[in-house]
Amino acid sequence: MKSLATLLSTATLVALAGCDPVDSNGLSKGELDACSGVIVAVDYGVLSDQSVAECVEFEGESALASDVLAFAGVTTEGTEAYGDLVVCRVNELPSATVEIVVAGEEPYLETCADMPPAFAYWALWQKPDQESPWDYAMEGVGTLMVTPGSSLGLAFSSGDDIVIPSTGP
Repeated sequence: MKSLATLLSTATLVALAGCDPVDSNGLSKGELDACSGVIVAVDYGVLSDQSVAECVEFEGESALASDVLAFAGVTTEGTEAYGDLVVCRVNELPSATVEIVVAGEEPYLETCADMPPAFAYWALWQKPDQESPWDYAMEGVGTLMVTPGSSLGLAFSSGDDIVIPSTGP
């Protein structure tokens, strides 16, 4: 016969198995269609046909955008000149070894040394709530604070196409 401690331990593990993990910043993943945290959206534009749409929930009034992105599985790299004020790569795209080809422009290799060109860049977007339109963020990922109910997006724009993140199909 199992001891009470063993039964309680097993019950706790079973209960926790259905929960989303919480990181050291108090972040956890939630359901996208009922998100009470921040919706994270990434649109890779011409770099890839994949996209990201995640709900990151947290306790408190705000969280740092870079922490929310990292918890959603989105890595960013800044530039040498501007640090994380300017996003140069998202999940290693654009590649450091493959040129970006945009009609009407010379092929371009992103080095992340300085400001990316106006014809091939990552834009950081935000929405204060789900009803508002997307707007360019006025801060970088390392200083921007996001609040529950808002959205945080990254989108790669190329040529004359300004890409706006999408949080749905």
